[in-house]
Amino acid sequence: MQIAAASGSDRIVVLDSLTFCDGRLSVRDVVVAGSFAGALAFGFALERGVRGLIAHAAGVGRDEAGISGLPLADDLGIPAAAVETRSARLGDGWSVWQDGVIAHVNAHAAALGVAATQRAAVAARTMLGAPPGTASPVPLVDRRPRVAADVGGSRVVLVESMSFAGPENRGDVLCAGSHGGRVNVERLLSVRPRGALFNDGGGAREASGVSGLDALDAVDVAAACVDAMSARIGDPASTYADGVVSAVNRTARRVGVVVGQPAAEAARRMLVGGP
Repeated sequence: MQIAAASGSDRIVVLDSLTFCDGRLSVRDVVVAGSFAGALAFGFALERGVRGLIAHAAGVGRDEAGISGLPLADDLGIPAAAVETRSARLGDGWSVWQDGVIAHVNAHAAALGVAATQRAAVAARTMLGAPPGTASPVPLVDRRPRVAADVGGSRVVLVESMSFAGPENRGDVLCAGSHGGRVNVERLLSVRPRGALFNDGGGAREASGVSGLDALDAVDVAAACVDAMSARIGDPASTYADGVVSAVNRTARRVGVVVGQPAAEAARRMLVGGP
């Protein structure tokens, strides 16, 4: 967590991922994050209560899932915006703050004067004019894993976020709603699942939406991303059922995962270790 600006108890807080939201945050904070601006990612912040939110459009993607957090924030009275996909690196909050150009805003942000083409830093400062936020009265993030397939005790498991991966997933293939940026593979370097499927988040600046795949080669984890237009980012069931592979690492290629393949077939190959 980095503080980009502060005046008294009013702060602009920069995070690489909204999964890092914790007790250090205040309802007086505007949060700028490297996460996609979907309902899943925003849920981590809105459950705690924040003053405003700026995140990444992540290609916008199928059913506009990449910006589906904007109306959710509106429902809670929170101004929110998303930066244009190519303007900033996914998973890099400082890039969103420093490089991001606003492309999408919700009604509460627009009412404050936040608009498309503004710099993210300008928009964040504008959001400091909003009243302090309030925490959602109901849970917004589904933390339950779901088993999509089981082959001899080895499973394909759906998780909303790769941050929910644990030691129990060592032999599993994980299909997540998360983007495939570097911040989202850190946990997997120690968990070492059999395989991992992410959303590519529209690629984003410097291919940051798939930048975590190569890191997983070092621990022999087969990993791939699906095209953001093929599956809803933030929805692991869509990753598995609708996703079309757009990027793979070397370990995944060795078991027959290729670009253009349905995600369910890619997951099966990761599970059995080949065609």
